[in-house]
Amino acid sequence: MRVLQLAVILALPVIASAQPPAAAPIVRVELSSFDFDPMIIRLRAGAPVVLRLVNRGDRGHNFSAPLFFTTATGVSGPVRNGKVEVEGGQSVDVRLTPRRGNYRLKCTHTFHSALGMEGDIVVQ
Repeated sequence: MRVLQLAVILALPVIASAQPPAAAPIVRVELSSFDFDPMIIRLRAGAPVVLRLVNRGDRGHNFSAPLFFTTATGVSGPVRNGKVEVEGGQSVDVRLTPRRGNYRLKCTHTFHSALGMEGDIVVQ
């Protein structure tokens, strides 16, 4: 009986570590003509997150933050050359773990940033 109890006690850390990790929180960012909402995105350094980019407009926009994406780890999603294209009325999820820093964000479509489609990503 003691051997069985010892086996159960030794197996507990393995059983506990086999639990799936908590789901990464979703941070919703809305893109519209010509705005990001929120304009300042606040994230925790080293904490996995899902950025849900939602285009409320009927035309395409992008979420361009090359330095942010380059420094983050575990990036998965349609990030190409430091930006994510989001067609009108669509949404896109990007999973990543951000690194501490302040990063500029803008839409690189013609005149969009000049019309105010800019923001900041603050990771602390």
